Parts: sequence; C-alpha cells; structure tokens
Amino acid sequence: MFATDRLEVLFQPGDSMFRLVQVLGLTLTLPLVAQAPEPAKPRLPEGIQNGTFQKDAVGQPPSDWFVPKVSRELGFKAETSEDAQLPGRRCAKLVFTGGNKPTWRDFGNLMQSIDAKPYRGKRIRLKTQLRLGALDPDRPSPIQMWFRVDRVGQKMGFFDNMDSRPVLAAAWTPAEIIGDVAQDAEALALGVMLPHGGLQAWIGPVTLEILGDTPILRAEGPKVLSPRGMENLGALAVVLNRVRYFHPSDEAAKADWNRLASEGVKAVEGAATPKALALRLQRFFAPLAPGARFMVGGKAPVAAPVPADAVLAVRWNHLGLGQNNANIYKSLREYAPITDWKSKGWRDPASPETVQLAGGVQAVLPTVCVANEAKHTLPRTAPVVDSLPAGLPEPTTGFFSTADDRATRLGDVILAWGVFQHFYPYFDVVKTDWPRELTKALHAAALDKDASAFTHTLKRMTATLKDGHVWVSASDQDDPSVPALGLVVIDGLPVIRSAEGTAKHLPLGSRILSVDGEPSGKRLARMKEEISAAGEGWMNHRLASEFLAGETGTRVRLTYVTATGFPGQATVVRDAKYWLLENGQPATKVGELRPGIWYLDLNRISEKEFEAALPNLAQAKGVVFDLRGYPKMGPAFLQHLTDKPLESARWNKPQITQPDGKGWTWDSSGRWNLEPLAPRIQGKVAFLTGGGAISYAESCLGIVEAYKLAEIVGEPTAGTNGNVNPFSLPGGFTISWTGMKVLKHDGSTHHGVGIQPTLPVRPTVQGLAQGRDEVLEKGLEQVSR
Repeated sequence: MFATDRLEVLFQPGDSMFRLVQVLGLTLTLPLVAQAPEPAKPRLPEGIQNGTFQKDAVGQPPSDWFVPKVSRELGFKAETSEDAQLPGRRCAKLVFTGGNKPTWRDFGNLMQSIDAKPYRGKRIRLKTQLRLGALDPDRPSPIQMWFRVDRVGQKMGFFDNMDSRPVLAAAWTPAEIIGDVAQDAEALALGVMLPHGGLQAWIGPVTLEILGDTPILRAEGPKVLSPRGMENLGALAVVLNRVRYFHPSDEAAKADWNRLASEGVKAVEGAATPKALALRLQRFFAPLAPGARFMVGGKAPVAAPVPADAVLAVRWNHLGLGQNNANIYKSLREYAPITDWKSKGWRDPASPETVQLAGGVQAVLPTVCVANEAKHTLPRTAPVVDSLPAGLPEPTTGFFSTADDRATRLGDVILAWGVFQHFYPYFDVVKTDWPRELTKALHAAALDKDASAFTHTLKRMTATLKDGHVWVSASDQDDPSVPALGLVVIDGLPVIRSAEGTAKHLPLGSRILSVDGEPSGKRLARMKEEISAAGEGWMNHRLASEFLAGETGTRVRLTYVTATGFPGQATVVRDAKYWLLENGQPATKVGELRPGIWYLDLNRISEKEFEAALPNLAQAKGVVFDLRGYPKMGPAFLQHLTDKPLESARWNKPQITQPDGKGWTWDSSGRWNLEPLAPRIQGKVAFLTGGGAISYAESCLGIVEAYKLAEIVGEPTAGTNGNVNPFSLPGGFTISWTGMKVLKHDGSTHHGVGIQPTLPVRPTVQGLAQGRDEVLEKGLEQVSR
C-alpha cells in the first residue's frame, strides 16, 4: 500500500521533512508508520498464521512471518526463540545483526498480511506480549505492535502502531490493539516493529479475535452555527485545551480528549444563555478538573480547602508538545513539596487564574494542583462516563468516528486550534490572528458536507500559520498523480521546465494559461489558500509541484503559449508522481562536467557514492553541490570543506508551563558539532539552492552561510526548519507542523527568511525553452574562475 522508502522517521532538527514532503498530503503519515508489506500472494490466509511460533525449531525464521526488504537490508532478521515464562514457551525474536548500529531513522519489522473478508464490519482485538533486550538509557528504543486495515482502491482504514503507548521494558508487557475493520477491507496487515534504532526484542504469541459488530455511527449533517453556538464553542475551545494541556489532574492526564472534543461540542453548543453555558461547562469538566469553576459575573468562588493529605504540588512541564512517543518533545507532570511552590516560581495552588470566556462566562482553571504522597492528585473524582455500548471495548486509537459527522468536524477544529494556540513557536513572526481563524474554521466545519470538504477547511485554517512543515493528510484520500511535466512558477504562471513520458511533446518554456478551462491565475490563487508556506520560494515550489495533481489515470486539458508566443492546446494523462519527476538537472548524480570541475547532486547521491567520489573532489579545481531539494546523505560533506569545527544553527525547544504562549523559556541543546574530516576539498566550491530546499537542507546551508564555506547560487530557501511534530485527529486526519524555533547562528530570524543566495539567479522562460539550467551554469562559472 505504501512505498517503504517514503515512510521513515527522523529526529534531528530538520531531518524529517524530506519524507514528510513526499508523504504528507498524499498518504496518512503518523509519527511512526509500519513498513508496507511486500507484494501479497494471490490468496491471503484467513487468520493469523503461526501466531504461537510453534511451527519451527528454535533459531529458525518463524514460518508465515517475514521481515520486509527495507529492514532486511539494514541488517534485521527474525528467528524462533524460547522463554519458559510464556504459555507454550515459544516466541519470536527480532534482532539487528548488521555491522553499523542503526540510526534513529532505522527500524526493524516482523509482519504478515491476512485476508480481511472474515473480519469485515467487525471490531477486533490484536494481542501479544512484548519485551526488549538491554535498554540503552541514553537512547531508549521502544517496541511497538501495529495493525492496519487496507481497503479497496489502496485506501487505508483503521491504523494503530502503539505510538502513544510504546513498550519500553525488558520484562514481558501485554500489548493490544482494538479497532474496526471497514466493510470494504481487502487485507489486514499486522506486525511488530523496533523503531528508532532498537537492537533486539521478543514477541510472544499473537492472537486476533472478533469482539463484535462495529457500532453503527449516525453522522449529523451540516447545519449553520448560530452566533450563540459560536460563542459556546469558542468557550469550549479555550477550556478544553487549557484543561488538556495545563490542568495536571490524574483524570485529565488519562482522558480520551479526541472523544471528549466531539462530546463537548454536543454538550455545550445548544446552551441558550451564559448561565446555561456555565452550568454545562461545569457538568462536563467536573470529572476532569475538580478545581475548575464556571460562573456568570460576580466574584470568583472561594477556593476549596487543601486536602489534609496533600503534600505535593504538581504542574505540567512541556518540552514542546509531547505525545507519549519516542520524540525529542516531551510533556511530563512535575512534582514539588507543597511548601515550595513559591520558591520555584509556580502559581499558588490555592489561587488559580480566572479566565474570561466567550459567551459571557468566567472560568477558574487551576494550572497547579495538589497530590498525596503516592502522587495521586486531589481531590479524587468519579470516572468519566463511557458512551460506548456496554461490554464493547473502544478502539485503542482514532475512536470510531468520521468527519462526515458535524460534531467530529467541530471537535477536530477545537483540537487542532489548541495545539497551535499553546505550542506553535512562530506566532511572533507570522502574526496570525489565531482566535479569528478558530471562528472561521468552526463556521466552515459546521457547514462542510463531508470529510472531503472538511479536509479543505483544515488546510485553509493551517495555511494561515505560514509554516512550510504544515501538511494536512487524510487516511482515505487517494495518492494523487500529475502528468510527467516538471513546472516552475515564473511571474505568476507555471512554466514547463521538463517534459517526459506521454507529455514529452510539450515545448519547454511554455507558460500554462489554463487547466480544464480554469485560468491558471485563478487556480494558483485557490491553491494558495490551502498551502502553508513561510516564504515565496516554498509557496512557488508547492504550487508548481501540485498544480496539475489529480486522480491517477485521468486526463487534463491544457492551454499554453510557447516562449516564442505560439498558442497551443494539449490533453495529457496524470501518470506520474511529482516527487519522482526529473526537473532538468544533469543525468549524472556525480561526475566531472568540465575538465577539473565536479558536480554532485546531494538530493540523489548516497553516502557510499560520495565516499567513492571524494578523492576526485579533493583534487578538483572546483566543485558544485546541488542542494535545490533535500539531501539524501548526512552532513559529512560539510566536514570536508573546513579546517575548523562547525556548529549548526540554534535549535530552540520551548519549555512551556503556562497557557497561551506565556512565560516560555528555551532549551537550546542538541546543536550539531562537526569536526573537520580529511581529505579537505581544496578547490572553489558553490552550492545551488532555491525555494524547494527546506528543513534539513537549510540546516546544511545555514552552516555554509554562517562560516562562508562557499558561494550560494540560486534563490532563497523555504525558510522553515526544526523537528516536525505531527498529531492525529478523529476521522483519520494527520497534521504536521514545526515544533521548535530555529534561529540563525547570529540569533536572527530564520523562519520566513531562509538562506539567502550570495549570487542570486532565477530561471527564465527563455532559458527553460533552450533547455538550460541557468542556476547550474552560474555555479559552474563561479567555480571555474
């Protein structure tokens, strides 16, 4: 279903955008995504095969299971093992046997695929036990079971990879996934993975059982959001996200906020008066935030007395937004003796903040609570009532929901708004009126006719963040295709840079005037409303890449004018993927383009190919590095350009203990420190770049810029860097975004500025018509002097 080389997880700042650029917006990408199965046999088995691992002798590969090619090539293998603690004693072992220790981006995987027909329309439970080998305290690598429903038309149904609850223990630990199988499911893919460079793990017997029929969800249709309803939901958005992220009660910490968001919409939207709203909010949040109080006018109620057994104060401490996965971002509750809150600079637990809400309601929302010696927060409350049918366990992720349902859509807007309201690090740069965007998105979501329409609402909402790492993807959307045309935006119109396959007859340098009758200018303006970009370069890159995107195999009618002014028309087929298109770069990835002048395309060259070319590079008169995309190799090429150590830009992770962006401090640890490497490249050096260079590419170019290692030729880069931090929403949506603030070496702004060329060059219509690469020509000229 997915190409495995497009599903990797990277954790160095800027080191994850390449895969997200290729995937997000096209297929659902989660913080950790299991590798896709190898091509299935014509007939899949009807149930898990060899789930007890009894078929084979100890030390032999477990029959009916396999390690996908990408994991095998890294050095992972599986074998049958034995452990007396397990029923039947047998288990499987997934182990790394390669030479070089795997990196954070590497992971092993043991899996199988089965026929979905017996499970269609059912709620299922996948169970096993997992344990790790010896843990590396400096780099704890979890083990996670995963389960995916593959539907008709290469669409994905339910998916869970235990990313929010990974196993990090050397003792046997139960693991389970509960989910729903769609009526059009074709296959069920399941397995266990070792992400983030894990070395070995054991998998106990694996079972898959049917729990019952999938509950029927009756979706509420579109309906206008009244002015009073808008105020009510505005109040809910503030309270829900403050309680979720800053009220440190045990109840709030373990709550299912995805479910509560849509239930909260139903609970409060219809409140007719401020008093009714206050009562509904009080009733809804009482089980989650015992200290919260809601009122209309007057003085705040007297705070409840501190329980006699309270000995600790507790609050949330967020290093970015932590989501319980193995990421650099972490959210933890911290505890201190109850007498020390003042010396630590915490808010007085007995004097919480009062917040003015929309709808004429005030709220008292504590951000510091008290706890007993066992670290249980006080006072204790009754559990939240579960709305599911009795006896039917709820799914472990993405509870049974659809964005065809109005309350789900409104809840999603509230959840997404809260993430950025409290954790987005660039509001001081982009100046977005985020409360206004909440109002706009809620009104739109209330009227969206279905999940597809709502996808566009989420895209328009997040486009205002001006963050090049923002991508909105939906699990059931198709993987779009484009004609085999490489485009570039020049003076507000898409221009043909390269033409291949069925579109190879179209003249280079032609300006596309319309698509299926829609003027190109109008089409670009419509697209801009749904693309999040910090700068013009990334916006134009996205526009050019996606301008002709649509359903695979469909035809698209173009009108154009050539560089010499001749009009033309053509009908072309969407039969290519834009991230695979060549865009006019030299056919060679690395080679001598002129006597003594070498060229390397860092977007295509591997570490091994670089090492092979290094002796020639060291002796070359000049070297041109092409960094107009995303480097495929690590930053070692920079270490051959210097005689002194290099340091990367400033990667600042926000330390957050208060709502609404207040009181942030910054953790600046983790910068790269790169020592010089031999041999030194002695000749003149130039780097080519442009608006398609983002994230990790900018980390590399930022070092070139700061240390003046070479001329930078081309156009400004995207102006977006820092680790992405994707989150998921009910209905099958994933939104990626930048979770940290990156500053240039001198402390100045990078976001929206990017790396500026020292030798600016832009492609021209005439140059493209002649088949020229004017940026490359300038780079070659520079190093040939």
